[in-house]
Amino acid sequence: MNNNRKLLLLVFVLCQSCSQSIVMTTVIPEPLVAKIENFNLAVIYDDNIKNYQFENINSESGEATIKIDFANSQVNLFNKILQSFFPGLIELTSKNNEIYPNIDIYMQSKLDTFELLSPTESRNDKYAVWLKYKIDIYDHKNILLSNWHITGYGEHGTESRAPESLTRAIDLALRDAGVNLVIKIEDDFEKLIQPMSTDL
Repeated sequence: MNNNRKLLLLVFVLCQSCSQSIVMTTVIPEPLVAKIENFNLAVIYDDNIKNYQFENINSESGEATIKIDFANSQVNLFNKILQSFFPGLIELTSKNNEIYPNIDIYMQSKLDTFELLSPTESRNDKYAVWLKYKIDIYDHKNILLSNWHITGYGEHGTESRAPESLTRAIDLALRDAGVNLVIKIEDDFEKLIQPMSTDL
C-alpha cells in the first residue's frame, strides 16, 4: 500500500513538472515624449492583442508544455505609448470602415508573430522571445497611409526558476517593442500626416 501511494505521489510530481503556466502582468513605464497636438487618433486592436494565449508543446525535446496568457499586457503596452503622444486616444472595437467626424487617424494593430526559443532549443541557458506587430494606418477618410512593423526582443538567463526567467524575457520583449513604437512615431508620424494636414 505504501509503495502504491509513493508511486501515485511520484506521478503527480512528474505531471506538475510537465506544464508551465504564466499570466503576463507587464508594467510599461511612462515614456517621456512630446505630445502631438490637434490630432485625434483612434486605435483598433486585433483579438490576438486583446487576448492572445500561447501554448508550446515540445513533444520532440521532452520539455514541459509552456502556456502563456498575455491577458491585458499588450493592450496596456499600446495604450501607455499612444496616450503619451495622443491624450485623447479613442479605442474602437472594430474596423468597419465607418467614418467618425472627430477622428483624424485610425491605427489598426495586430500581433503578427510571436516566437519563443527555450534553453533546450537554443542549447544555452537563456529564454529568447521575439514579437512582431503589424500596424496599418488610415487617414480620416479611411484611406490607407502606411504599414508599420514594430518588433521586440527579450532574453533572460535561467539563473532563477523557469517561469520567472521566461516571464522576464517576455517583459523585456514587450518593453523593447514599446521603445521601438515610440521611435517609429517620433521619426515618421509628422511626415506621415503632412500631406493630409491641409485637407483637415
